[in-house]
Formats: sequence, structure tokens, C-alpha cells
Amino acid sequence: MRINAKLVALFTMIIVVTIGSLGFMAYTTIESTVIDARIQDMKQVVIEKSNQINNLHDRASEDIVFAVKNTRFAEYFELDDTRNGNVYDDNNVLQYTSSQIEIKNKLESWIYDFQNKFTVDETCVIDRFGQQQTALVQKNILPTENLSSKKAGAAFFDPSFEKDDGESFVQYPYVSPATKRWVFAYTTPIVTYNDKPAFYHFEMPMYVFQNLMSTDVGRMYVVDSGDYLVADNHFTFNSEVGAGKKGQDPVEYFPSVSSISDSDKFSKILDDMNSLDVGEISYSTYTENGEKHFVVFEKLPTFYWTLVYDLPYSQLLYGETTLDNLKSTLLVISFVVGAGGIGAVFLVSNRISRPISLLADSCKQQDVHSLAKIDLKTDDEINDVAKALNAMIEKVNEVGQLKEEFSSMVTHELKTPLTPILGWCQTLKNPKIMGELTDKQRSAVEKIQSNAERLRNLIGDILDAEKLDMEKMKFDYSEINITEFFTHLKSNLQDVMKTKELEYNVSSDAELVMTTDKDRLEQVFNNIILNAVDFVNQKGRIDVNAKDSGDNIEFSVKDDGVGIPKAKLDGLFKKFYQVDTSMTREHGGTGLGLAIVKGIVTGIGGKIWVESKENFGTTFYFTIPKKPKTRTSKK
Repeated sequence: MRINAKLVALFTMIIVVTIGSLGFMAYTTIESTVIDARIQDMKQVVIEKSNQINNLHDRASEDIVFAVKNTRFAEYFELDDTRNGNVYDDNNVLQYTSSQIEIKNKLESWIYDFQNKFTVDETCVIDRFGQQQTALVQKNILPTENLSSKKAGAAFFDPSFEKDDGESFVQYPYVSPATKRWVFAYTTPIVTYNDKPAFYHFEMPMYVFQNLMSTDVGRMYVVDSGDYLVADNHFTFNSEVGAGKKGQDPVEYFPSVSSISDSDKFSKILDDMNSLDVGEISYSTYTENGEKHFVVFEKLPTFYWTLVYDLPYSQLLYGETTLDNLKSTLLVISFVVGAGGIGAVFLVSNRISRPISLLADSCKQQDVHSLAKIDLKTDDEINDVAKALNAMIEKVNEVGQLKEEFSSMVTHELKTPLTPILGWCQTLKNPKIMGELTDKQRSAVEKIQSNAERLRNLIGDILDAEKLDMEKMKFDYSEINITEFFTHLKSNLQDVMKTKELEYNVSSDAELVMTTDKDRLEQVFNNIILNAVDFVNQKGRIDVNAKDSGDNIEFSVKDDGVGIPKAKLDGLFKKFYQVDTSMTREHGGTGLGLAIVKGIVTGIGGKIWVESKENFGTTFYFTIPKKPKTRTSKK
């Protein structure tokens, strides 16, 4: 992986992890802070709602106590006619004297005005015998014949007389017989100078209390100890006149708390509600439909009901903003910051790695045979590296120059004595000059000549290999006919083939003509064929072929020799490579021949490859362009 990519990957990972961690910590911190703040807000709302509920009952109690301060109430019951007891006609209808009617009319006018100030269903005065002395239902005065004489059995009857002057009693909700809907009842005793002959009573519809549950967000409800909801802003209670039934059980009218949740956790919360003291506020959570709910609750003094404010997680924040929206916003911000950070990292890493890339490109563009100084100017450590490389290049060039001079000197010094040696060998073999040699003498001279020629060829190979390495080998291009070239090649190698009685065949497509270096091409064939001769058994076979291949001519040299192990094929064209490296190897050679072959083939624009199978022979393939791309003269 490139340094630039590594830097980008490393710092991207750091940025992603850092932003992710910071984003997570920020979100959890914000979430915790928001929840804590929201719980406090919820507690404040509960306190305010609790005050509204208590104020509702307190005001109703105060108003009813204030109402009986009107002296007409005591005056009515201090009349001798009233104190003497109730009088009924044959139809059991209460009868009034003129004095009673006079005061009663004034009381009813006062009560009517009182009803107009408040939301009241029924207002009446009930004496100790359970007889309604007067009653107004929704501002309408009841006719005398409709007044009930059976109120002594009402649940609020006895507790009302137990109250002292200035005290009031609040009756648990029930269905009003007068309006057939659920109401609260408030009563207070009417006190004369020495008695409590009656009490004043009025009924307030429950919807007045239930309407107090309205909130901008979340769910607010009141839980009765009987596990039903007496108020709930998510439930529509039927508060129409006539909707209820006399004596209706609360569980028939009020929804069960299970409509909120039937989870074990919520059941535990209900138990906690029942154990609270009046005015005590608590907080808990439960999960419903995969969403966490936060509940704040307070025990109310009236009927020991519990006021509950229930808020789901998704509504913890106000308005259009929720914690989920906040999470999304943080993700977007993190993504934007991360993208900007990664972009900055990319620019910085590119700036850091650019000199390195320039240095690498400069190194790649170098001519390995003539290294040039790298021109790279930076104000960091890369400049130090470039200077070190330039110093090394200078030394390498010096070594290369020394090597080239040494190579030229050595080959010159080696070739210089070979010329007279070979010349004297020819002279010694000429009977006209040196006379006849004995067989032993001739054999010795021929051995000297053979080894001298072998040494000359070796020196030639070394020079060629050196030229190829330094890319200084030049080629002399001319047009050649492949058929004629093969005829010449076969003729030159005929004597070599006879030594092992080899079958030697050449073939080619008709009229193949190409422009290339004839001498170098012949050198390629000689090296490959002579190499094949060395590894082919007695009376073996060598086939040389040429065929048209578009812009190239494809040549092949095939033998049926011992073949080459597969593991040895990859290194076959390396300098000084030997298939058999043992001390007892049968075949000689320097290992330069095939390296020179590949250098010449690639030098004139071709390519070479080999296929071989042990004990089945080897085939060398190489292609040469029919026309060279450039032409230079051989030096």
C-alpha cells in the first residue's frame, strides 16, 4: 500500500473513531441532560396540574361554604313551620307554609345566581330526614312534586352532617340521578344557633376535572386505586347528559390502566403509586412497543388518586425536535466534519507523500546504465533522502565507469594474446611452413587451437552480455530471405550434426522476408541449436521452423532431448544459469548463451519463451518483427 493511502487510511480511521466517539459521548451526554431536564419539567407540570386539581376541589368547597353563609338558609330552618317537621299531602308531595315559600323563593334566587357562576349540574338543600327542600337542575328549579324524600340513603348523607360549620365534604364520583352523568358531589352543613338541620349540596360534572388533563405533549391521566383511569387526555369520556346509568359501577365507565400498558414493569409502577404518601412525587420508566416511557406521578389528597404524566422517549424534546432528530442531526454534523477532516487528511497526506512520489518517479525514469542526479528540492527529510541517493548515484556511476574500463581492459588483454596463438596454430599445421607434424604433435596443436577458440568465444559472450546489460549493443538491419537464411544456417551446422548423427530439419512458410540484423539472428539460432545439440542423445532430432505471424515471424527450435525440469524453466534466461549445477555435470558452458539470446531477441523488438517436458524434449519459440521500429548501425 502506498504511503499516501496508508496516511489517508490511518488518519481517516483516527478521524472516524474520534468523531464517532465524540459524537457518541456528546449524544449520550445531551441525552442524559435532556432527560434530566425533561424529568424536572415533567415534575413541574405535575405539580402545576396537582395544584389545579386541588384548587378545583378547594374552590368548590370554599364556594359551597360561602354559599351557606347566606342567612336565608338558617332563617328557613329556624322557622317554627320548618322545625315542626315536613308536611305531605295525599300524594306524598311536600307542603310549604307561606312563610316557608317566601324564604324558599329567595333561597332559590340566590342558588340560581350561584349556579350561574360555576359549572354545576344540580344544587339542592337536604334536611335531616333526607327530604329535598329545594333543588335546581342545570339552572332549572325543580317543581315541588319532583323533590326527592329519599336522600337519606345517599353515600354523602351521613358524612355531610358529620362536618362542622365551615367544613365541606367531597363525595367520590357517581352518576347523578338528575342528569344521568358522572359527577362529584360537594356538601356542607347548614348550621342554626343550636343544630345542623340540613346541608347544602351541589354536583359538578366530572368533565370539568377531566379537562384539566390537557397537555401540549405526552399523556396525563389519573389512576384510581381500583386500577382504572378516572381521567385521561388520550381517552374521550362520554360526558353527555343521560350517558350514564344510575348506580353504574366505575369499572363499566372508566378505562382500565391496562390500556396504558400491561407490562410487569408498569405493574410495579402501579404498586409504587399506591405506596406513595399524599403530595409525594416519584419517577420511573417502562417500555411499551419497543419505546421507553418516562412517568412522573404524585399522590393526590382527594380520594388518594395518583396523577401521572407519561412521556415517550420520542417526545422528550419540544416541537418538531426529538432526540431521534437530534441523533440524526449529530450524525449529519459528524458526517460533514468527518468528510471535511478526511478531505483535509487527503490534501495533507498528498502534500506529504508527493515529494516521495516524485522521488520514486525520478528513480523509475533513471537509465540503469547511466544514472542521473535527482533534481528534487524540498525543505524536509525527503530532500535529505534525495541528497543521499544522488551521492549513491555518483558513486554507482563511478563504479560503473571503472567496471566498464576494467572490462574493456581485461577483454583487450585477453584477446591480444589469442590472436598470435591462433595464428601460430594455423602456421604449425601448415606443412609448407613448419613441415609435417607427427600425429601426437598435430593433436596437441589442435587442442591448443580448440581451447583458444573456445576462450575467444567466451570473451565474445562476455562482451555481448556486457553490451546487453548496458543497452549498448547495436544492430545492423538488412533485408533477408528466411529460406536462404535457413539454407545458410543448415550448411554451417552440418558438421556439428554429424558428430552425433543427428537428424536436422529446417522448414518455413513460403517467401518469408524480414528486415533484421542477420548476424545477430544467426547468433541466436547458433546458441539455441548448439545448446540443443549438447542435450540431444545420439541420433536424435532437431527441427527448425519459421512461420508468418502477422507483423512478426515466429521461429521455433525443437529437439527430442532430455528436456528441462519445470522448476528450472523460470531461470533459464538468467546469466550464468545452469540446469545441472552439480560438480559432476556432463554439459559445459558458461550459462551466458541463453541470456544473450533473450537480450538480442528483445533488443530487436521480439520476445522468447520455452516449452519443455522431461524426457520428451524442449522447444524454444521466439518472434521477430518483420520490420524494425528504428534502425541503427552496428558498432
